[in-house]
Amino acid sequence: MDWVTILKNLIFWGPGAVIAGILIFAAYRLLDKFIEKGVSGIMDIGQSFVTAQKEQAASLAKLAQGTEGLRDSINGFVTRDNQEHREIIILLKYTRAEINSQREAIDAIAAHIKEQKHDRR
Repeated sequence: MDWVTILKNLIFWGPGAVIAGILIFAAYRLLDKFIEKGVSGIMDIGQSFVTAQKEQAASLAKLAQGTEGLRDSINGFVTRDNQEHREIIILLKYTRAEINSQREAIDAIAAHIKEQKHDRR
């Protein structure tokens, strides 16, 4: 069918059909322009969403790679820290023993000084 036949049939059906036909034609022309823009806009949004999802997946992959050695690093840190604490405890025990041995010597010197002061009186 061509446009002439369509228009003749619309005129035959009456003015309401002509108005309806004109409205349908106008709606078709408007929707043709807007749908094209709308679909391209929706496609742009869809492509942006897919791009964002790909970037997020790449970031998560990098995060996973970065955390692979985290357990070993933490274990090494804790083990090293425990070793340092053991060394500090051993050093403190040695220092306490040295202080105790010096205390005995100082107590002996203090007792000797008290005896000398007592004898002088």
